Amino acid sequence: MKIVLLEDDLQLQESLTLALNMKNHEVYCLDSVKQAKAINYDNFDLAILDIQLPDGNGIDVCRYMRKQWHLPIIFLTANDLESTIVEGLNAGGDDYMTKPFSLNILYARIEAVTRRHQKVMKIGDLKIDMSNYQIYKNDEEINLTAIEYEIIFSFMKHKGQILTRLQLLDCIERQTGNIVEDNTLTVHMKRIRNKLGKYQGKEYIETVRGIGYRFYGNK
Repeated sequence: MKIVLLEDDLQLQESLTLALNMKNHEVYCLDSVKQAKAINYDNFDLAILDIQLPDGNGIDVCRYMRKQWHLPIIFLTANDLESTIVEGLNAGGDDYMTKPFSLNILYARIEAVTRRHQKVMKIGDLKIDMSNYQIYKNDEEINLTAIEYEIIFSFMKHKGQILTRLQLLDCIERQTGNIVEDNTLTVHMKRIRNKLGKYQGKEYIETVRGIGYRFYGNK
């Protein structure tokens, strides 16, 4: 992963770079707002921004980046005031770390925000584009209803989990505003299975008896 690190404390910059390199991340270091506004972020996967900088602050850099780029952004701050944190998140930041912080927690935050930003996923012979609500099987788009899309995206948003019928019904109602009866969910699940087909002889959606459902990519 290519990471931009905006940090004017050179000692912290060096130690973070070393720690991230050990996790096989490539780090590009900056120490000023001027530098941060002079580069192209197209090929970067993540930005870690200090808030307090000699010539401004990382929140302004975040606003600048959000005009064109959508990579995940984590703030580093010695200022734990609620107003500063809220301002950073409202500017487009995805998360924040208050100095001093644990490297293990930073690693976990990096994994979490990059996972949330993952827009296109390939699972089996499916390609799921979460930003455009499109699903392809062997590069051919599958036509699904809004509720069918939401069922699949609910699995993507809760990757690694088995979802109960109640959870799926709740996700659908919150996202679409449609009240779905329990027996209607069963009909939708059957239609989705028919449309997605099988991969290596297995259904994409598995019924977990007595619990709910599990999507192929959530195992």
